Amino acid sequence: MQVSTYIHRRVARLVLNISNDYRRFVVMTTYIVSAAKSLAIALSVMISPAAHAEEFNLPDFGDSAGAVLSRDDERIYGRELMRQLRNYQIVIEDPQLVEYLDTLAYRLVEAANRPNYSFQFVILDSPVINAFAAPGGVVALYSGLIIAAESESEVAAVLAHEIAHVTQHHLARALESSLKDQIPILLATLAAAMAGSGHGDATQAALVSGMALLQQRQINFTRANEAEADRIGIQTLAKSDFDVAGMADFFGRLNRISRTNSAGIKAPEFLRTHPVSIQRVSEAKERAESVRAEEVRESVLFDYMRERIRVRGAAMPGELINHYGNLASVRLLSPAERYGYALAVLRLGQGERALELLEDDPAEGVDALPAALARIEARVHTNEPDLARKQMADLLTALPENRVVVASMAQLAVKLDDFDLATQARSKVRSLLLRFEHDPGLHELHARTSELAGDDIRAAESHAEATFLRGRARDAMSQLERLEQRSDLTYYQRARIQSQIARMAPIALEEQREYGDVHPEDGV
Repeated sequence: MQVSTYIHRRVARLVLNISNDYRRFVVMTTYIVSAAKSLAIALSVMISPAAHAEEFNLPDFGDSAGAVLSRDDERIYGRELMRQLRNYQIVIEDPQLVEYLDTLAYRLVEAANRPNYSFQFVILDSPVINAFAAPGGVVALYSGLIIAAESESEVAAVLAHEIAHVTQHHLARALESSLKDQIPILLATLAAAMAGSGHGDATQAALVSGMALLQQRQINFTRANEAEADRIGIQTLAKSDFDVAGMADFFGRLNRISRTNSAGIKAPEFLRTHPVSIQRVSEAKERAESVRAEEVRESVLFDYMRERIRVRGAAMPGELINHYGNLASVRLLSPAERYGYALAVLRLGQGERALELLEDDPAEGVDALPAALARIEARVHTNEPDLARKQMADLLTALPENRVVVASMAQLAVKLDDFDLATQARSKVRSLLLRFEHDPGLHELHARTSELAGDDIRAAESHAEATFLRGRARDAMSQLERLEQRSDLTYYQRARIQSQIARMAPIALEEQREYGDVHPEDGV
């Protein structure tokens, strides 16, 4: 079974199970069936005057999208979607990329001024050019989109657009709109079909026209959502001091790619899920002119992170080295391209060559972190662990609470099998988990450093939590149940483990009911 099909089915079922309006959906269906029967009887007797007076008291879903999918339901949906995405190992957990995306995205969220909304931003490891938003504030960018973008403002434009879909409740409103439309259109379609009873062509025409009307209503609603997300997204870009032309530039370039592609090449996936017309690009340009920011602030980190994604996504390091080598043969490489080149040669274990490429990198402050951390990795390859430790200590002194520095220190401790460094890193990672409790990568680093520091109980708990967050609740609970059987646990350790088991048990049981002995990632 394809990943997308599995995720859609798994999460859609969850939402139906948790929705407060599921009973009303069942009642609505019952009313439709009842109405169809009544229409059949009425039409069979040429519709008596009494029938005209009959009223069908259909359930009222209300005017608020929250009546269909509550905010709590959305949060549960979002958490479950993230667990399933991670279960298929398509979520990029690289600390530098995670931190960069969060920093960029929350700059936009702050400008959107919607403090009551919670978000989860994620990069999916796929060369596809696309992005999507889902209930629960999940906003996903595909790695291919970041590589295709030519500026940070273009990526910010896509994020601002998807954030607007969430803050404007478009997803729940679409569900609400489709449910409301289906009732009158379906009843009218049934009436027309039954009126043509005995005439196959008339019946078929009525059914086809009814389904076409439902589809057109949904298309119209989607177009309205896209226009509203564009408008609000551009305002968010301006408030965040990004280049508001980024949206029109990105949409326009993808549209040109689509028009110039040969017949055998698929259009960018973004255009299939976010239809872009010349009119839409023109409207984006007009809006941009009216709200253009006085000063554009873009981070040089975008260029570094784009190269980082390019390198980590390449199947063969040799091809990357040829890519950067060919660029260097015709022009000077930018600092970010030299960084990407260094990462490529590090994949082949060439530490000295990497240090040469990273020499004299001009970035400063937080922007200098990518090159600084690459130098530390190079020192490991050149068998200079003491220098690697010193450089890491210098970074930690300068940025003691930085998520990327702390995670990198933990990774270094694991690579060097260093007890003292692991003990220090473990404490700092544990502090980070108070802020990023749903980050499985941090839980895994906490587990690995705890093992090195000699605390195998905490290590087992953290391994279980990482497993749970990656969509394997049954495996996580089994790990904890085995841990609970140890005879050397203190009262507090046992109580903590039992609490974690109780928290995971409902989801593990749901997995068991859904799949039996087959793991979700194995397909159904």
